[in-house]
Amino acid sequence: MSRKVIYLFLALLLPGIIFVFLRKFGKNEFNIPVYYQTGVEDPGACGTYPVPYRVPDSVMQVIRNDNKPVLVVVDTTAEVKRNLTRLRNELNDSFSISYPGPNNAWALWQDCVFIMRKPWIAVLIDTQGQIRGYYAPSTREEADRLLVEMRILLKQY
Repeated sequence: MSRKVIYLFLALLLPGIIFVFLRKFGKNEFNIPVYYQTGVEDPGACGTYPVPYRVPDSVMQVIRNDNKPVLVVVDTTAEVKRNLTRLRNELNDSFSISYPGPNNAWALWQDCVFIMRKPWIAVLIDTQGQIRGYYAPSTREEADRLLVEMRILLKQY
């Protein structure tokens, strides 16, 4: 009978010890991908891209204010604006949002600079000009995914 008690005690104690050890000494690190590190696979009519691809500095100067990650949004429906307001409130203005202007340059940038394909209407660009994600923040689930990935990105920088 005492052997069973010892085995039962160890069976219950071991997971607890592992949990406490991982909680105390473990470190959870998440990373979001950097797009086009090995080049743009389907450039379409846009020509060739440098490897690894980064958004050109000339474009970054237009869309960025301060040295923050920037979210470029090409659709500004009421639901998108509501989700982005919630995102901005939760992250305390630690990133920039750039909305398109009513000119042809934005359409060209959407296709050839940001490499944005449907259904995505927003692209996240880090401070080095690397594309870090594509989103459709018109749904709460996508806005939540954007929020999580933005927190990870901000923790890295």
